[in-house]
Amino acid sequence: MAAEERESKAEGVDTTSDGARRRKPLKADIGHVTEKNIGQLKKLNTATFPVVYKEQFYQDLLKALDYSRLGYYADILVSSICCRLEDRPAGGKALYIMTLSVLKPYQRRGMASQLVRWAIKRAEGKEGQADDVREMYLHVQTSNQSAIEFYRVFGFEITDEIKNYYKKIEPPDCYVLRKPMNGAELAEGGTSQSVVPDDIADEA
Repeated sequence: MAAEERESKAEGVDTTSDGARRRKPLKADIGHVTEKNIGQLKKLNTATFPVVYKEQFYQDLLKALDYSRLGYYADILVSSICCRLEDRPAGGKALYIMTLSVLKPYQRRGMASQLVRWAIKRAEGKEGQADDVREMYLHVQTSNQSAIEFYRVFGFEITDEIKNYYKKIEPPDCYVLRKPMNGAELAEGGTSQSVVPDDIADEA
C-alpha cells in the first residue's frame, strides 16, 4: 500500500475541494516511532485507513525508522507519517511515503502538512544527502483530487498512472506523484513499486 486512498481521510486535511474555511491550525509535537509505542500507531492506522496493515508492515517499519515520525497534540497521538528508502532504477534512493494519517477530529488543522514538511526537510538535509535521496514519491487514488492538490502544494507532480493498482477499492487506478530532491531530476520510470504488496495491506 502507499499514502493513497488513505488521503481521502488524511492527506487532504489541509485542502478542501470546495474552498471551505480551514479550522484553526494546531502545532504538532513530533516524536519517534519505537517498539514501545508501535501499538499506538497500529490503533491510529486502524482508525484512519480503509485497510488493515499486517504485522509484517510494522515489523519492517521498526527496522528502518529514520524517515517515520508520530505527531502528538496535548500528549495524544493524532497523526503519523511513515516513509521508507527504495532503490531508484535511475540511481540513488527514492523516499516512498507509505502512510500519512490524521485522526478525523484533527484534520484540516495543519497536522499532515507539518509531517510532510518534516519529511521533506529531512530528505533535503544532511541525512537525506548522506542516503543519496533523489526523489520522494507516493501513490494517490485517481479520484482523490483533494490529496492531489495537497501534495502539489509541496512540489509533487503527477508523473505516471497505474491501472488496477488497488485490489478491492474503486476506482482501482492510482497516480504516482513525485518530487525531485537534492538537485536531481525526475527520470522516466524513476520509481520502483507498481503493485500493492500482499504482505503489507489487507482489506479492512
